[in-house]
Amino acid sequence: MAAAVAVCMAPCAPTSHRRRCRRRQVVSAAAGSWGPLDCSAQLAAVRAAEQQQPLPLFADSYAAAALDAAAAAGGALPEALDAPNLQREALATRFLDEQLLKAATIVNLERDLTQEYNQVVLVGDAFDTRPFRLPWPEGTVLFCVAPAAAHAAADAALKAAGARVPRGCLLRRVPAELADGSSFAGALETAGFRGDRLSVWALQGVACLGMGALEVSALLVDITNLAAFDSLVAGMLPPMTRRALDNLLASVGLLGAGVDFGQQTDWGRWRPELALDPEGERPWLFVAQQKRLSNREMGIYEDHVAAAGEVDEDTPLDFS
Repeated sequence: MAAAVAVCMAPCAPTSHRRRCRRRQVVSAAAGSWGPLDCSAQLAAVRAAEQQQPLPLFADSYAAAALDAAAAAGGALPEALDAPNLQREALATRFLDEQLLKAATIVNLERDLTQEYNQVVLVGDAFDTRPFRLPWPEGTVLFCVAPAAAHAAADAALKAAGARVPRGCLLRRVPAELADGSSFAGALETAGFRGDRLSVWALQGVACLGMGALEVSALLVDITNLAAFDSLVAGMLPPMTRRALDNLLASVGLLGAGVDFGQQTDWGRWRPELALDPEGERPWLFVAQQKRLSNREMGIYEDHVAAAGEVDEDTPLDFS
């Protein structure tokens, strides 16, 4: 991490906040690998700054509380919120909001009501405010998967700010040390996740954790082992080439593609300096669909096959 300096991001005009503002660490937006609290502070700062825009890309009334809590817990703030990489995080937030709500509100007439996308898994940021600020349909269960060090501070701060999930919805916090590539499957299932039910996933916050190719691959393998067939996965991944992204998605059974920062993620806020080299290593947005059976579904399949074999090997099987 770049050396921290004790400077405020903005003038500390209100006297009651001067002391807290001076204690905040500020790091260069170009810093490489940050800790989980640093990444959460960065994202919270982006969301809070967005609320000051004449036409914000999204509404987040809890961003300021998340920012204060992440900074108080030791998260380092970026020194320049107009840095291109942070502006791309704002565009990524809007993009992922739309992907999540599009999936969560899908009414698919070919499925029964138990097969809606009512499991939402947010991976990367314990201070993610999406469970509270987005209009989730009743019956949605949200899982926030993030490093344990950030969960306690995030939970206390957001509750103190009055953050509540919509009526009829549920939020479960799942501790996971994402940067080292370790599996969080057991923790997610213990929290109530069902691998035989559709889910929609959003990854934001993992791109700044310094994860290498092996750790990113392990993360996606975990997701595809957990997510039922036809589940949706979207997110922002650490820098890699377009070919590496395509190969990575295909290797884990995800059918999808990278989404460039540009016309597809404009919303009137695109600037030429936000452009990235299409041939080089760069962060990517992506959206993809799971095209393999989850481990839970494979278990069900094997149980059906075994049961059918015991009764009559010619019995037709229906796995709908």
